[in-house]
Amino acid sequence: MSSKRHPTRRRRAGRAHAGTGSAPFRLRRIRLLAGAGVAASVVLVALIALVFAASGPARRVPEDYQRYNLSRPWFDGKDWDWFLDMFNAPSIKPQREGTFQAFPLDSVPRGGVEPVIPADAMIGGRLARDVNPKNPTRATPDSLANGKFVYDTFCAVCHGLTGMGGMPVAAKGMPAPPVAPLLPALTDAHLYNKARYGGPLMPAYGYQTTAQERWDLANYMKSAQFGK
Repeated sequence: MSSKRHPTRRRRAGRAHAGTGSAPFRLRRIRLLAGAGVAASVVLVALIALVFAASGPARRVPEDYQRYNLSRPWFDGKDWDWFLDMFNAPSIKPQREGTFQAFPLDSVPRGGVEPVIPADAMIGGRLARDVNPKNPTRATPDSLANGKFVYDTFCAVCHGLTGMGGMPVAAKGMPAPPVAPLLPALTDAHLYNKARYGGPLMPAYGYQTTAQERWDLANYMKSAQFGK
């Protein structure tokens, strides 16, 4: 019997090998794998949509003065109010009064309670904020030095070191009138309350300053050392 393989078997084996490794076979396999991947992606997206739909109704989109598109949060898919816009975080907004300190019921501050004077309150035909409270301090050198520090820190940025205004912030939409010419007509109480409550455009500094600092500020602004 001859040791050579039968030619027909060799040709069949060659055709079988050519069929599994040929370009058309590889192309069909790639198409099948791609189709399976697309189908799996569609199923995954559908499952995610069902999960979100079952999580409950969407929360009300908060209003926003800057007109951000709050319906399309950009970080984790949740419309966290405190993260979308730091201005809209829980805080006391400019020109508003209030506190976030939850004091115990019937508690009293160690320094006493300073009553709030409404902006439209009147005393003897004058604004109450121009009359009360009375200045309990004296214009000592220490008071004047501290008052100058308070003025240079909080007031000079708008009103100028000499109280004549003309600062760059005015060109940015924050006009501040020259206060130096007005000082002879302004009372200590007016200056104290202006620093505490602010004004139509001026922010309030009642939470940034203490009562003593505001009286020192009034003493300095009413002294001959102001602006020097």
